[in-house]
Amino acid sequence: MPFIFHTKAQRHTEVNRPARVPRASRPPCEKQLPKYRFCRLISLMFFGGITLWFSGCTSFDHQLTADFPFIVAKDDVIPGLDPPHLRRKLIREKGVRGIAAPEAEREVLVVQLMHEYKTSPDPNMRREAVDALAKIPHVDRDRFLEEISRDDNPYVRMSALEALGKTYSGSTEELATLLMSRMKTDPDRDVRVTAVRILGDVTPKNPQSSNSMTTMAFGADERTLHELVILELGELLNDRVPAVRYESMQSLRKITNKDYGSDINRWLQFVRYTKGEVPELPAERTFTEKLPTVALPMFR
Repeated sequence: MPFIFHTKAQRHTEVNRPARVPRASRPPCEKQLPKYRFCRLISLMFFGGITLWFSGCTSFDHQLTADFPFIVAKDDVIPGLDPPHLRRKLIREKGVRGIAAPEAEREVLVVQLMHEYKTSPDPNMRREAVDALAKIPHVDRDRFLEEISRDDNPYVRMSALEALGKTYSGSTEELATLLMSRMKTDPDRDVRVTAVRILGDVTPKNPQSSNSMTTMAFGADERTLHELVILELGELLNDRVPAVRYESMQSLRKITNKDYGSDINRWLQFVRYTKGEVPELPAERTFTEKLPTVALPMFR
């Protein structure tokens, strides 16, 4: 409703008020969207590529190569040198091919794998060479693996010990002596734990059956080795590394068929009984002691 009496401010507002012009009708967005969407996409890709090129993001290829080995960065391809993922593939193929290869070809493959081990500065490549070497039956395989078990890298030493535990062709006493030497002298705790675990797998087990044939099969040499391993593992029950103590109890459980769980006092008493220091064996775990800790209140 217009004012009858206009003040000066009201007259100024009416005079300077912009004219109301109706807007022009727009075409529907559905008709323009596909055309402009394609143009915007092309522009974004073009200017984005230029930005990445001038920003120096060439190291992204190396990240892709590390995460996805099948993507090879241009900087990783050096003339005369295979990229790491291709070298790993070639090493594994040599190990698979050497399983059923004739003797002359096995000799060549073993020489190539040992050359790869001795010349490669990468511990991962040396581990691949160890795993491939363990698959090839060869007269010097045990000697090569024993030499590799003294490598500077602990993970290479672990691979060599695991290969020896699976493929050693010598006597059990020699393998047990080698493992006991590694578990006592190696500076790395993971290598010592690995040696203890493999020692529990390769040591002759104490027969539970009272059958005379079973007892006769457990000969004097095996019994001597069995007791020696028990005493050596008993020394590790006082080790400062908890993982070594735990793995020692697990290996003792494997070779003695005794179930003392993780009670280190019972295992120490068992070792003292083996030495002849105590007259009785410790009592094994009861049914309630074998249950998880959550279930114990139900049986108390």
